[in-house]
Amino acid sequence: MIRLKGVTKTFDGKTTVHALRGIDLHIPAGQIFGIIGQSGAGKSTLIRCINMLEKPDQGQVWVDGVLMNELPPAELRQERKKIGMIFQHFNLLSSRTVAGNIAFPLEIAGAKRSTIESTVNELLALVGLEDKANAYPAQLSGGQKQRVGIARALATKPRILLCDEATSALDPETTKSVLQLLKTINQELGLTIVLITHEMTVIQEICDTVAVLEDGVVQEWGPVVQVFTRPKAESTKRMIRGSISTQIPQELMGSEKTLLKLSFVGQLAHEPVISQMIRKYSVDANILFGKIDQMKDIPFGMLLVELSGSPEHIQDAIHFLQAQDVELEVLS
Repeated sequence: MIRLKGVTKTFDGKTTVHALRGIDLHIPAGQIFGIIGQSGAGKSTLIRCINMLEKPDQGQVWVDGVLMNELPPAELRQERKKIGMIFQHFNLLSSRTVAGNIAFPLEIAGAKRSTIESTVNELLALVGLEDKANAYPAQLSGGQKQRVGIARALATKPRILLCDEATSALDPETTKSVLQLLKTINQELGLTIVLITHEMTVIQEICDTVAVLEDGVVQEWGPVVQVFTRPKAESTKRMIRGSISTQIPQELMGSEKTLLKLSFVGQLAHEPVISQMIRKYSVDANILFGKIDQMKDIPFGMLLVELSGSPEHIQDAIHFLQAQDVELEVLS
């Protein structure tokens, strides 16, 4: 669906900013694809290169089989109709009602009045704002404003929806409801959604795949569960520390017992692996910390376990856990 090849973007000013440094990325059709990174990582520049609001200095941007870089202005405008976009600060027209904001892109496109009215009504129902059609943005909550932004982005029936920090200005409860709406849109309309954020919980809640961006470079990318539970890049480890991982108290690190950090993903999170290990290898296990969570529809858990017993039995127990595909790290 979307493919970036060697995309580079530099901004010249008092200082030169290398926003993107040779980005290679493939975003499959129908997925919710997350791009996460800290401020200044290049996330917004990357997403704006997809619809050519920013033109790359080098590289290629392919969207649905079309090379966006080389399109003349008229053709680019046509291709952009296939790409909706929502923003952190909503960007609604204050002088227009909710219905008027949703209708705006259709009016610009020259759609018939009957088409505009039916489309607006459908979208109001989709985002749950039928009773707010005649309200103005100043009368809406932040979550309602973002729902209007989503409806407006869907007005031209795009195949792709770009979300630029779409939940950063919202409280946690409202964020959850907006993310649930995006998930519904992805499932019911089959849209490909590209979502950039600095919030781990947003990626964890709805994304299928994630790319980690730092200093204009994709550090790693893959299925969310794989990247978050088995991070390879140091930038990814830093980013998820305190979210999925946990800081180990220094007193425990000096223990004479064997300290293990165990990660369980998917069905394994429901299996009695620890009790099987204890019975089979005559070791004692003291669980110091544990948590279970969910990434989209996949459960995952983490345990900090202290093992005691003979060195041979402990080694056998570790081999048993590894054979069960438990992600394991020996801390001491």
